[in-house]
Amino acid sequence: MEALYTGIDVHKRTLQVCVQDQDGGIVRECRLSNDQHSVVSFFDGLDGQVSVALEASHNWGLLYDVLSAMGIEVHICDSREARLIGMNRVKTDRNDAYRLATLLRVRLLPECYVPSGDCRELRELVRARASLRRMSTRIKNQIHAVLSNNWIKHSYTDLFGKAGRKFLEELKMRDCCKLLLASKLALLDSIEVQIEILGSEIVRRAHVDKRAMLLMTIPGVAELTSLVILSEIGEISRFYRPESLVNYAGLHPSEDSSGDRVRRGGITKEGSSWLRWILVEAAHHAVKQEGKIRDLYLRVLVKKGHNRAIVAAAREMLVAIYWMLIRMEPYRPSGRCKASVLTGEAR
Repeated sequence: MEALYTGIDVHKRTLQVCVQDQDGGIVRECRLSNDQHSVVSFFDGLDGQVSVALEASHNWGLLYDVLSAMGIEVHICDSREARLIGMNRVKTDRNDAYRLATLLRVRLLPECYVPSGDCRELRELVRARASLRRMSTRIKNQIHAVLSNNWIKHSYTDLFGKAGRKFLEELKMRDCCKLLLASKLALLDSIEVQIEILGSEIVRRAHVDKRAMLLMTIPGVAELTSLVILSEIGEISRFYRPESLVNYAGLHPSEDSSGDRVRRGGITKEGSSWLRWILVEAAHHAVKQEGKIRDLYLRVLVKKGHNRAIVAAAREMLVAIYWMLIRMEPYRPSGRCKASVLTGEAR
């Protein structure tokens, strides 16, 4: 049976497909509608042992599942690495699909880790909850701006608590501003309801997951934080050492070395931005409690200031998470981390 190598450039509504044979000749090239019927019909019509390469775009998951269910070998391409390998001055959908098929055929396709369906589902859940919280924060800031624009001051610690809401609802303002404020409050209430619904599901899942229960022994890590960390990491066994996990989170210092000169800069910020964000958020809470994370934070704080110290604390937390998940043991506040060199304290 002839081997066929297929590159698919995925878009919201369409798929650009290029199928090559073993010698690089184009067998088929077309544009499909991005739906299950079109995909199944096209690949059912191919006669050969088909393998497919996709870029890790925002909507690759469902296409991956459909093709895998058909028994097709699917490879997810790292877009950034692929651009470095196959730079092309003329970028079109056809060229992108052709390049993916070619890299797959010559076995130079840089591949990404493919999380399980359950892991991808968990990612969607926790990211949706985090996004709703960000929306809520933006609306609260807009409400503060309405008050500021009308020279209205208040002494409430929590403007959106029971007393604060009563104050907002009884304010005397121009009709236009009053209407605007009421609209934003109604929208805020609607979002908070959805946050509560998703939050309940997150709490339920966290308390039936042994790994999440272990992570919640870390100061500053609650249900949402633990599940964001787990969903972004995926299988911990794919990281052979803690340095690999730190690199994946983009928390490792960048380095520019040439000859005898070594120049280190800020963190790389590559990999999962969600994992990096949640670790820094958790570190802000962890440094308030006694333990090795706080001790490290205070040492780096004196030398390099708060921003670098909190990143060092996040790194130390991630290294601790690595060993906790590998060994399936709870957090030890006073334990020494085997990979403390990653904290950047000496830098």
